[in-house]
Amino acid sequence: MSDQYTQNGGDQSKDKIEWSKPASLWNILTKKCAPLAELQQKQLPSWSLLVFLAVLLLMFIWKQIAVNQADSRLEKGQSQLAQQLEIERNDLMKQAREYADSQYKNEEERFGQVLAWAVRGELLRNNLDQIDQYLTELVKTKDTERVVLISEAGKLLVSTDKRLEDKAAAKIYPKEVLNQRKVAMLSDSKGRKMLVIPVMGLNSRLATVVITYNPPSLLKD
Repeated sequence: MSDQYTQNGGDQSKDKIEWSKPASLWNILTKKCAPLAELQQKQLPSWSLLVFLAVLLLMFIWKQIAVNQADSRLEKGQSQLAQQLEIERNDLMKQAREYADSQYKNEEERFGQVLAWAVRGELLRNNLDQIDQYLTELVKTKDTERVVLISEAGKLLVSTDKRLEDKAAAKIYPKEVLNQRKVAMLSDSKGRKMLVIPVMGLNSRLATVVITYNPPSLLKD
């Protein structure tokens, strides 16, 4: 047993001596790091690096192309949507304008009939002062510029614009206005509306009332 102990003790002493030697420690570390050293010494071929870089470049280019195409499709879609909305808006505005115009025209025609009856009664009584009061109140309404009463002979009997009282109606209004036989909505050269109201007697036209005004904005072109 003493021999075994001596042998073991001798081996341990030998190991301690080998670990204490710098050369032995370096050899051990060198053997353990050998795989790392071999890996460092290995180098990829240069063409492999070029291929890797080329793949990266192609991926970047493809990504940019995909992004640009997506942006282009988005812009095109937005443009088409804006155009479609504008078309629909114009259609709705046109329909609203036509509807409002028709409704406004109907209301104006009914109003014209009522005014024609009132003016006819005063004309038959030769009461121009009362007609003047009617027209003066009427011109105070919104957007109304002028109201005149024209005799069958073409003379201005009453005018809210006093500068026109001495002028012949033919110099102010076209024949289309003076020859109307029913309530009509017309336009003058300046885009203003004219409500032409013939005042009819039993067998003939007694006079014509012409109301000139600016139409509501929805009715303008």
